[in-house]
Amino acid sequence: MHAEDRLIHFSTELIHAPVAHTVPMLQKLYYELSQTRAAYDSSDFSMQPQYKFYSRRGPKTQSIALFLPDRIVLIEEWADMALSDFYAKVREVAHRMLESYGIPAFIAHTVTLRSTFVLTHFNDSRVFLMDHLCQQSDRIGPHFRRPISVAGLRFVLPEMPEYPGELQVTIESFRHSINEIFVEVKGIFLKQNITKNGLDTAIENAHVVRTFITESIFPFLDQYDATPEDTM
Repeated sequence: MHAEDRLIHFSTELIHAPVAHTVPMLQKLYYELSQTRAAYDSSDFSMQPQYKFYSRRGPKTQSIALFLPDRIVLIEEWADMALSDFYAKVREVAHRMLESYGIPAFIAHTVTLRSTFVLTHFNDSRVFLMDHLCQQSDRIGPHFRRPISVAGLRFVLPEMPEYPGELQVTIESFRHSINEIFVEVKGIFLKQNITKNGLDTAIENAHVVRTFITESIFPFLDQYDATPEDTM
């Protein structure tokens, strides 16, 4: 399996005690961000209490910032930026919200990353996952009686003293490219106290999720992406 994956989605939820966002406050934030690399192209204040900043680039790629009463959600869909740039955007938005908008700290945090891996020895990721990895060849079709468009595995890994955050893991065939594996990992970090002087915690949480993809999911899948001679 190709060792370099393709990151296609970054998102994070910065959860805080409920506050009442106001349009003038968010208009000021929108202007402030326009002077930075975390700028957005448009805003939408019509869906109270969900306010949105957004940018669209091409048919799929978009950046979204949602401001809800109890959280800020930052999303990069079909991401065309480096993960480090997303970290910088998270830091920029979070710092301004904590410094100027009446939020003392973020009390919980989630990070979701989605990526794809290209298979080396299999042309169909459904065959790789179901028939080869899970040994389900000819065992599913007679019961489901329909073709499978997407198939995969799901794991929930609890937080442990040495491993921060609960990880929710999805590994599937990728509907947009038949020889790629789709991976989603959502890290849930509860009982946080992320202040403006402790934003490194949010970045460290994101590193936990990213490291799990590269150092745990990749070797797990790679051991199965081999020729029959290699597995003997």
